[in-house]
Amino acid sequence: MLEYSGGVYHLIQRGNNREFIFNRNEDKEYFLELIREVQIIMGFECYGFVIMGNHYHLIFKRHEVSIRDIMHRINSHFSRYYNQKNKRTGHVFENRYKGYPVSDDRYLLSLLRYVHQNPVAAKICGRVCDYRWSSDQYYRKNNDLSLVNINFVLGIFCEERSKAIPAYCEFMDADKLEIPVDFEVLPRNEPDKKTAEANPLIKSVNDREDHKSQLSLERLLKDVAGDEEIYQAIKSGSRKRVLSVFKKNFIKLAIKENYTMREIGDFISVSEVAVYKMSIKD
Repeated sequence: MLEYSGGVYHLIQRGNNREFIFNRNEDKEYFLELIREVQIIMGFECYGFVIMGNHYHLIFKRHEVSIRDIMHRINSHFSRYYNQKNKRTGHVFENRYKGYPVSDDRYLLSLLRYVHQNPVAAKICGRVCDYRWSSDQYYRKNNDLSLVNINFVLGIFCEERSKAIPAYCEFMDADKLEIPVDFEVLPRNEPDKKTAEANPLIKSVNDREDHKSQLSLERLLKDVAGDEEIYQAIKSGSRKRVLSVFKKNFIKLAIKENYTMREIGDFISVSEVAVYKMSIKD
């Protein structure tokens, strides 16, 4: 699979011999914590996921680090945890994950619905929103400071969040079940122009990328600091406790402007992990 920095991809990894490796909730919880840890270290953006009993799906946008390295880290760490937990040895996952590029907004939305519909198709639950172990809850609850970058997908529907979330829910709750062959055999390389033109809520990736951020990090920090001395102290990486509230507010604003944690950390001279920890503080 051809990959490049800034590309969006659909990744599928199954248990070895289709074995059920996510039977316990604690295993799923560990897996989500692991993905978040790897995300912070390797700097990819997650747009969607589902954890099933014997496999998982991820949709993410990679940056500098290759998909191979990201998937190797996730799978090797979980395999070590799983084998130690169950006092076993050997392969936990199939040798090779499946990966497909995502070419356009329409395909991304259908793919996300397919991923979220996995538990419904498997008759585990009756509705997408009933399943706990997928990214659907992040979108419905407007949770934009966590594992999933909901801003990108919701931005396809509408720039106004109050309209985007209902539109997202309506799309996800449709009775139609997506067809696996459309997402697990060959990627669709050509967008359906008629579908895109018929839905005014769908905008092109390029249009949104061109307007990824309205404000620079410098402008955001100056607005939050309100004082040149505070601005310079934060910019230089000062760890004074009095600056914490300013840093936290700046980080939350920067994330909403679609900056990555790596970009934010580099700007204020702190690590991506530190940025993440500050972003989730009340």
